[in-house]
Amino acid sequence: MPATLLLGPRGSGKTTLLEYLTQWARQAPVAHLDLETLSRRSGKPLDVLTNLVFQLNVRKPHCPKLSFPAFGALLIAVTTTVDPDSRDRAVREMRQALVGAERPDGSPQPLRDELKQLLEAGATALGAPPGWTLAAVRLLPEWQRLRIRLRTHRQLAWARRAVGLSSTEDFLVGLSQLYNDEEAYARQRAESVFFDAFVADLCDAYAGPRADRLRTTHCLVLLDNVDSPLGDSFLDSLLKAREKSGSADPLLVLATAGSRPELLTRREPGAPPVSRYLECWSGPRQFRPVHVEGLHVGLLRDLHRHEVTRMADTILADIGPESAMPRADDAVQWLGWLVHELTAGHPAASDRVFKALRDFERNTPWDERLRQVFAPPRTLAGDILDTLLPRDVGWPLRRALTWAAAAVNLGQAGATQELWERTGPALRASLAEFSGDPLRTMHFTGTDSSRSSSETGGSRYARPETLHPVLRFLLLRELVAADGAHSSTWDDVEEALLHRARRRFMDNEAADEEWAIAYHQLAAGDLSSAAAFLDRRFDEVGAQEWCTELCRLRRAPVRSPGGALNDTPREHFEQLVHAVLDDGRHRDERMKTIIRLLAASWIAPEPRDDPLTDRVGDPYRNPLGDPYAELYPDIGADFLTLRNLVEDERDRHVYLRKSEQYKRRPWW
Repeated sequence: MPATLLLGPRGSGKTTLLEYLTQWARQAPVAHLDLETLSRRSGKPLDVLTNLVFQLNVRKPHCPKLSFPAFGALLIAVTTTVDPDSRDRAVREMRQALVGAERPDGSPQPLRDELKQLLEAGATALGAPPGWTLAAVRLLPEWQRLRIRLRTHRQLAWARRAVGLSSTEDFLVGLSQLYNDEEAYARQRAESVFFDAFVADLCDAYAGPRADRLRTTHCLVLLDNVDSPLGDSFLDSLLKAREKSGSADPLLVLATAGSRPELLTRREPGAPPVSRYLECWSGPRQFRPVHVEGLHVGLLRDLHRHEVTRMADTILADIGPESAMPRADDAVQWLGWLVHELTAGHPAASDRVFKALRDFERNTPWDERLRQVFAPPRTLAGDILDTLLPRDVGWPLRRALTWAAAAVNLGQAGATQELWERTGPALRASLAEFSGDPLRTMHFTGTDSSRSSSETGGSRYARPETLHPVLRFLLLRELVAADGAHSSTWDDVEEALLHRARRRFMDNEAADEEWAIAYHQLAAGDLSSAAAFLDRRFDEVGAQEWCTELCRLRRAPVRSPGGALNDTPREHFEQLVHAVLDDGRHRDERMKTIIRLLAASWIAPEPRDDPLTDRVGDPYRNPLGDPYAELYPDIGADFLTLRNLVEDERDRHVYLRKSEQYKRRPWW
């Protein structure tokens, strides 16, 4: 059976899944290895394989114990210290090491034909005479009793080619000298012998007339972080050994990676995009990974809203009925919807937000919790970012990502030369590398179906290089916090993005993207100019396209330390509108309506999806400005006002449908 490789960015639940499976299968032969941790300890593939063997070798109450005689024979050979300067003394020391493996009467145990062939092949791969393998025969029966003496942490190296050696112990002497050679290719050839022995031992353990009755459970091997250098090398060697064996072995291998392992790249024809692996989810619970030459590969998905709602139910039940409860009619549905809107279902982020919302005094109103949860002096935004961003993202790149988060996508940010005038080429190259890796941007895990898969090449987002909504939300919080602390602030970044949009529009490079100018004007706080754009477009396009333009603008980020407002949604709405209308320039009824509509929809959360107007390719959502959707009646009334200003019956129906859309609360 092909090994299964699960890809997923940091915080997507890879380690949690493997830990759960380890406990679930604890009564069966199971091994769980964190290859990144072993890599930091300077481990080698042989160290990992030995660790794996020892975990599978543990005696379980309801499973016959697994033994690994061929592997053990080779392992004892390379972990026995012998005199490197005297061949005769080395042979005597090796012979002494073999005493514990003999029968009580001193005779050697017989060797099964298939294991003998394996060891003969191993000796040939090492460049050793076939007679060398005879020493390993004496170690097969009871090597497990000797494992306490093994030095499994030593590095496997390449055996020097010996000429003219005839003693049966010479093979083991040669293996013990493998540590003295550091040639990578030679070491890999030597290591392959151990992987072959491991697979052969397993196949032999599950063979024979009694195997079907005694061994009814496969061996579960769980490998975390196989995208580390050690993990890639280990999994590649294991897969090659299984392929070389040609026999059906009892291994069920489940591996996880936060980036594309090199072995996957080598096995993929044409290096298709990572996003194609999202096709493995044909339903909420239907996982059908993509087959890639000995591997089944798939992406871990984000949580669906109903799964986040179950988490909300647990949180509200834990805080108890005597605590302050949300003001929504259905508190559980409301809390699940709000957290899902913020995190787009990212597992780790959802869990951290729920815990932070619970970590208040019991009588704290939920409005206050939402205003404080991400705002300083709390460090939740930074802590979650530390969890989500790859470990190799240093401070310069992290600061650059906060600037780039103000743009709709990283491609737009990277093309804004004004943002990078004072940075060097190294930082730009790091940003480009980050932007092109969907496992870093978490691009594919969004839940906002901007377009159909056929329109977007299988990606959940309409545009490439789009940050996951929660990642963008958190980076924007750091950008607000940087005001006054660094040279580049919210105003500086928005001014640079606005300048690029204007330049492209004036140069006729992007005449159809005038909305980008209005988008960054609104993000900078210029409600009047953004509304003027919508007023012009009202005469130029039909109602459906106009509503799409409105949807683009209402997703412009709000400049707020915690994402929430300091006052009530109604108070903030009135302040925004009056600041624009009090200048006396806007007396036209349509313009006043558009100003009110844009201000309210910018503050309010997104309504339930309308596939005809709301799929704009921008998954960013922030429900904290108006978490109880208090401004929905105003928005619905404004759409009806616009309906009365047009004569085309199709446009009138679009505005009517939009008004109806705001009659239902988004969490219902």
